[in-house]
Amino acid sequence: MPLQLRPAVPDDIPGMCKVYHSAFGDTVIGSRVFNADIEAADRFFEKNFSEDMADPRCELLVVTHKTSPDSKDEQVVSMAKWNLPGAPIQDVPPAEAWPSNGDLAVEFFGTMTEGHRKFMGDRPHYHLEVICTHADWQGKGAGGLLLRWGVERADAEGLPCFLEATPKGKPIYEKLGFQTKGQDEFKWPFGSSVETYMERDAKTQKRTMTQPRSKELA
Repeated sequence: MPLQLRPAVPDDIPGMCKVYHSAFGDTVIGSRVFNADIEAADRFFEKNFSEDMADPRCELLVVTHKTSPDSKDEQVVSMAKWNLPGAPIQDVPPAEAWPSNGDLAVEFFGTMTEGHRKFMGDRPHYHLEVICTHADWQGKGAGGLLLRWGVERADAEGLPCFLEATPKGKPIYEKLGFQTKGQDEFKWPFGSSVETYMERDAKTQKRTMTQPRSKELA
């Protein structure tokens, strides 16, 4: 059964949590902020994912898989959040709002928020805030569906795309035309992390649009 791209719905949230933990659980930030207390992290995700689903300024998308068209074993294998043009660049939640190690979360995600503001300012753009694929499904095309969703719409509207890339993701984004604008390196006694700010200019060639078009039309 082919992979399916669609808007996320509330019933997807448990599967989305599993995808996030699988994708980022072994990273310096993921292991300390989210996987240190799985139950608290899942409550954090449920609140934020629910708010995103109701927010017209972003698209929360999932890629799912079924063993057959009529089966009820639909599994979320990948997810992404695209902030749409005109959406404000919001401050990160305060330390006490995070599942664990809130000061670390504010330092890390707050720095990236400031980098986003520095490079994009008030310019309309598509922002890929998060994209992740379950470890069992990486390299099978799910992430590409989520990436193309935003890139194609940005091209159609003549707008740039922006994202923050890990070293693992950076070569993938470069193949899609993203270019490095800057970088932040974090060093702590327990590990380090590098995040690269990347921007992609709109391409003018015609594309076949990856569905769904929007929450309303999906």
